[in-house]
Amino acid sequence: MKKRARVSRIKGENHGYNSNDYISRMPNDILISILSKLPLKEAATTSHLSTRWRYLWCQMYSLDFDANDKLDKIAVDSKLRVLERPKYINWVNRVTRQHKGPTIDDLRICFDLDKTSKSAVDKWVEFAVSKRVRRLELDLLENGEMLRQTPRNYVFPIKIFDRSLGLTVKRHSLTLAKTVSVKEMEIKCLKSLFLKCVNVNEDALAKLLLNCSALQQLSIHGSGDLVNVNISGKSLVLKYFEIVFCFGVKSIEITDSNLESFSYLGPGITIKLNNLPKLEEISIGEGYSGFENNVFGQISCCISHLQILTLDIYRPEENIKFLSFPELPKLKQLILKVGAWDDDSLLEFTSLAKCCPKLQRFVIQLIWMSPAKRRRKIRQVAKHPHKHLQLVEIVGYYGRTSDVELAVYFIENAMSLRKLIIDPRYQVLERTPVGNEQLKKEKSARSCAKKQLGSRTPQGVELVIL
Repeated sequence: MKKRARVSRIKGENHGYNSNDYISRMPNDILISILSKLPLKEAATTSHLSTRWRYLWCQMYSLDFDANDKLDKIAVDSKLRVLERPKYINWVNRVTRQHKGPTIDDLRICFDLDKTSKSAVDKWVEFAVSKRVRRLELDLLENGEMLRQTPRNYVFPIKIFDRSLGLTVKRHSLTLAKTVSVKEMEIKCLKSLFLKCVNVNEDALAKLLLNCSALQQLSIHGSGDLVNVNISGKSLVLKYFEIVFCFGVKSIEITDSNLESFSYLGPGITIKLNNLPKLEEISIGEGYSGFENNVFGQISCCISHLQILTLDIYRPEENIKFLSFPELPKLKQLILKVGAWDDDSLLEFTSLAKCCPKLQRFVIQLIWMSPAKRRRKIRQVAKHPHKHLQLVEIVGYYGRTSDVELAVYFIENAMSLRKLIIDPRYQVLERTPVGNEQLKKEKSARSCAKKQLGSRTPQGVELVIL
């Protein structure tokens, strides 16, 4: 029997791989960078390729503990949470213990975890900080898709980020060469922090902004401890700030800041914005529409230089036609997320588009509430030349008369229109899979869109039906 070829183990030759294996001959830094772009579980399987690959995955720069498949199952049967939660915790613990790299670029935890998992999540946050993480995401939504009662939320361990307190990290838990203090952890490396179903109070928020000197992005989703949010100071490098469904919040005040993007979604509250010369993007949704809470008055300091505006309007008011909108002289993108009730006309929103003389992209996302079809004639409104509008997107197109008349309006009035995108897919965001009945409705909507708009779309305009 022919003997198997012996693999050379002499230092400086092939390091345990075949000479024709050009990938394995690449430097470690390049291989680790490649592995960091793979899903974590797939990257770990490369350890079986050869001795050269055995520990490379343990130095990955990106650790994304995504468990969407398990969360899909839990969304259908919440009883599975009891079985899947400890499996997820053990997986993260095992990987973080084995990680040998000095730093990581990002750590993402995405699973149904609450305050009962505090000990484990605390260790992961400590691990991330000790590795000088740049981007940290704790996505702990219940069932992977919804908010839980806030007293059950995991509480963010602000002591880890407070330089006034010492922190001792055990060697066996983080595989560090020695204990480290907060000052040695270089919190200044953290640039992005995303928290979902994680409780953060005003004191914790202030310490985060004070001690994370490089923090540029901060998103807080579903916290129960915030009440009065105050951000101020030119020394802050914060560029992106988001507050979503933090139902205890009563006021947000942002002044004298270099903030570039601000998002708020929740009940109507007091919002004060002042002296924000770089704020060019705002996404806001208050109560049913925000109009009853004077949304344009709240953002008035930014209107003259605003370039991107997103409005979440759960239920459009019938009297929207009587509202007057301010001119948005530099706005280039207008995104409207609107509840689709019955066959209510959407043409009233064109009056907002008319206030944007530089508008290049208009998007309306219809959230299907009760999108019934009614037989009625297509309405028209006064023509208005949208000189710079190049792209129109209607997401959640159902084939209603109201959908058609909005699309036709822009076909007839957008003088520079290049593309009309029709997306009929279901827009109520749920983790449970879309059923056959819904798929039939989407198929019908595609057929309607082709029939309703195909002949109306002029040459030179691309009609895209997704």
